[in-house]
Amino acid sequence: MGIATDLIIVVLAGLFGGLAARRLNQPLILGYILAGIVVGPYTGGITLSDVDQVESLAEIGVALLLFSLGLEFSLRGILPIRAVALGGTGIQIALTVGLGWGIGQFMGWETVPSLWFSVAIVSSSTAVILKTLASRGQLGTLSSRVMLGMSIVQDILVIPLMVLLMNLDSTGFSVSGILMPVGKVVLFVAAMFYIGARYIPLVLKAVAKWESRELFLLTVTAIGLGIGYLTYLFELSFAFGAFMAGLVLSESDYGRRALSDLIPVRDIFGLLFFVTIGMLLDPFFLASRFGTVLGLFAAAVFGKGLILAAVTRLFGYGRVIPLAVFFGMIPVSEIAFIVLQEALDAGAIGQEVYALSLNTVIVSMILGPVISGLTAPVYSFTLKLGKPSAVRSVNLPEAGLRDHVVLAGGGTFAHRMAEILTGLGIAHVIVEPVHDSFLKGKGAGLTLVLGNPAQDVILEAASPESARLSVVTAQDPLDAMDIIRALRRRTGEGTILALSVSDEHLPFLEENAVREIIRPDVEAGLEMARQVLLYLDFPATAVQNELNAMRRALYGSLYTSLPEFEASTRLRDAAGLMSMEWVFLHEGTALAGKTLAESGIRQTFGVSVVAVGRDGNVITGPDGSFRLEAGDYLGIAGDPERNARFIISQKPGKEK
Repeated sequence: MGIATDLIIVVLAGLFGGLAARRLNQPLILGYILAGIVVGPYTGGITLSDVDQVESLAEIGVALLLFSLGLEFSLRGILPIRAVALGGTGIQIALTVGLGWGIGQFMGWETVPSLWFSVAIVSSSTAVILKTLASRGQLGTLSSRVMLGMSIVQDILVIPLMVLLMNLDSTGFSVSGILMPVGKVVLFVAAMFYIGARYIPLVLKAVAKWESRELFLLTVTAIGLGIGYLTYLFELSFAFGAFMAGLVLSESDYGRRALSDLIPVRDIFGLLFFVTIGMLLDPFFLASRFGTVLGLFAAAVFGKGLILAAVTRLFGYGRVIPLAVFFGMIPVSEIAFIVLQEALDAGAIGQEVYALSLNTVIVSMILGPVISGLTAPVYSFTLKLGKPSAVRSVNLPEAGLRDHVVLAGGGTFAHRMAEILTGLGIAHVIVEPVHDSFLKGKGAGLTLVLGNPAQDVILEAASPESARLSVVTAQDPLDAMDIIRALRRRTGEGTILALSVSDEHLPFLEENAVREIIRPDVEAGLEMARQVLLYLDFPATAVQNELNAMRRALYGSLYTSLPEFEASTRLRDAAGLMSMEWVFLHEGTALAGKTLAESGIRQTFGVSVVAVGRDGNVITGPDGSFRLEAGDYLGIAGDPERNARFIISQKPGKEK
């Protein structure tokens, strides 16, 4: 069966490798790569008949991976971190090229092979980082956005670097050799954003009208691979073109649908790619040169990691982010395979340098997902060893805090909540870890403590043990978990609300008795749906029932794992059904002269009169003997439908 047999072997090997990785709580890609080593041509036993054909299919896999990444990570996602993503990555690439060249010189390689090695290691694997973050439930955090943003810019910039090296002649770089590849990249990117952004969505719009999911999927795949092949013809990277197509398409109305339809195809071809990576590794060569490969891996990967961590810190990112970048961006980019193959084909590097570099890249992909798991324990360890920050506070009452709300983690959510609590006269304090946000809050007159809320000395100033409630507003799961631990140590059984903690951390939430979880993305979508349905004149009770069903589907495992979550949510929803309205009693109303008991308002309409406005005064809680008069304002409480029925009944000309 030829290639068909090979594909069956690859898929089955990937399946068993993925099951083993899942069993060991590791990212699936680790299992895929190890499965590739097992069925590769160097290990004996079951192996493929034509590795080259499978490798060709794997090139499609990496193109689809990067195409889907472009669909998922839009330009709007980079804008908030554009300084570090653009400027920081530029600095990192320059320093990493110098590092790679230095490593090559230390190894005794000539200048040209050293430069090719440096370009090969300069970028981190966006696909591996994305899949690792997704498997750990950390997509959407600030650290993940920084990592993916920098990785994407690395992938974009490594292409002109590779083309520059391809145009390196015996005398060095020529003017035409520099301008031509840079011009190609600039021209292609400009064409994609000017022409592609206009016409690709029109093609998808025309296909979408036929309501054929199959045709839509084929069109999306053809666009990604077709543009990738176009860049290949212009001597740029096939994967780079596919990524740019996804990035452009993500800004259109069809980006989300394209991504959802493409995911199954992407995952299958992605499996081929990662299994093929494992097949490229020769265990016997690795064993014979283990010390050399390990040294190259440590020097290149950890050296680049230190540069990345320092750059992110230089651009103002603190706490866990530099550490997450250091450990999380270890895997070298899949573009390195393209770089090294181009260098080998051009005769710029020999077989020995190629084999050592290739094994270094593969080892980084194997160890990267495992090492990334060290971020949380190392961060917690550094917090314990580190010197506590000096406590700075503003607007704390001299008598101390009591029966207040602690907003631990700072950020926009904490500041918005603080403004609401201030308006309601509820005592509160924000524990703000970011200095700039601290200064903004200070200018707004908020009550703040500056410092990391996971540190006991900082948290002590906020007095959580005497608070009515503690709210964790940190959006990074690692930060949130550290804050929850610190709060639990001080508050005992006190109530904790957590913001944006993913389902992956439910065991941790149960262990620390966190019974209220708020998901901003979910709640924003539900609120928008509520307003849309009410605008379309859906009955309020029907809207609330629909939202309950949506909330159950979206929160999913929270309902099943935390029974209290469902109960408290239902109570909040029930409260949301109640509203208060003021109704004017016109002259001639049938209610004038009747007591509340005689009016039968509650029995007839199902609403309660909770207040009466008369002569500029408000009478609260009137009893059944209270007599109504024309000109009164009745404050009624009930669900919106019943309130509306009563309001309509009191319009002039209406009978009760």
